[in-house]
Amino acid sequence: MEIRKKLTIMFICLTVLCGLLPDRVCAETVPVEDLLASMPADEIIAVECSTGKVLMEKNSDITAEVSHLAKLMLVLLTAEKIENGELSLDDVVTASANANSQPAPQIWLDKNEKITVDELLKSITVSNANDGAVALAEHIFGTSESAVAEMNRKAELLDMRSTTYADVCGIDEHTLSDAADTAVLASELVKHEMLIPYFTSWLEYVRDGKAELVNLNRPVRSYKGITGMKACSTSAAGECAVVTAQRSGMDIAVVIIGGDKRENVDDMSKKLLDMCFESYSLYSPEPTAEMLKKIPVNGGEQKKVAVTFGELPDAVIPKGSSSGFEMKFEKEEQLTAPVRKGQVCGRLTCMMGGQEMYSAELVAAKDVKKISFAFNLKQLLINLLKF
Repeated sequence: MEIRKKLTIMFICLTVLCGLLPDRVCAETVPVEDLLASMPADEIIAVECSTGKVLMEKNSDITAEVSHLAKLMLVLLTAEKIENGELSLDDVVTASANANSQPAPQIWLDKNEKITVDELLKSITVSNANDGAVALAEHIFGTSESAVAEMNRKAELLDMRSTTYADVCGIDEHTLSDAADTAVLASELVKHEMLIPYFTSWLEYVRDGKAELVNLNRPVRSYKGITGMKACSTSAAGECAVVTAQRSGMDIAVVIIGGDKRENVDDMSKKLLDMCFESYSLYSPEPTAEMLKKIPVNGGEQKKVAVTFGELPDAVIPKGSSSGFEMKFEKEEQLTAPVRKGQVCGRLTCMMGGQEMYSAELVAAKDVKKISFAFNLKQLLINLLKF
């Protein structure tokens, strides 16, 4: 926290935030927390999706209506069904009377009209079609109620503790979430690359051209590295947006709930993304040969055991700070059999200013059994045969 507080961003304020903040604020060196407080929105959060690291936030745990952002959960469940082979984009859906009866926004589906999953997915991702969401939910889960149950089950699995779905569209006043949970959902969605063309499309046509879809998430038109995701507005939720982008291996998600104007939300989204990409980077240390040197095993069937860090996880750090890291590495000089695969036998820690910035565990790469009478006898016979 101290390091993040020290990341004052006068240069960012001067170059990208002057359109949102008073001149007297832009003329000073302002902590990130103060900049966020000045932004006209109830909730704000920015996270790095692969690590879940929260980079910036303001009131991100206030449970509130989130409007059509709730449809992102339906999109996630749809993507999972497609990728595991249970659903195809070419599947044909028959619109029900229930889908036909949904309020605007819609693509004006007629009762019993045939439409593909691909078109329905476009109607939800590019636009916020309520009839498209209900038609897709009913096709996949049988009923809207069953779809809602699955949406809530998935939210629980993702530990989205402030989220409750009462409908598939997000228009029910009892469908609630917060910015932090929505960022968790966005982080899960960016894992599905098949969705990027849907989320980043600016203009689409469905129903043989009878319905035009225009993306309300306007950063998709020009923001470098944009990968999605959704914008919407209601009187209860205010102006809302989830915007995701990828640069230099980092996936950043910005969630804004309760904004005052669409133009401000668009500007805030892009500028918060800029701040994250300019201020942070991913870090993963390179293990040395000495770190990975085998460890002797006392009383084992093998005299030494190989060690590994496995796949070293990435960590989000202030950009350029790794050069100031103090590296600490501890490793067992000897292990006693039996040794279990995955047994912790060392630790790498990166410190900066007394604060731990990164850590990874060194583990045994395989099992080593304790020497037994049978093993000793076998070795004796092998040695006798050599003579």
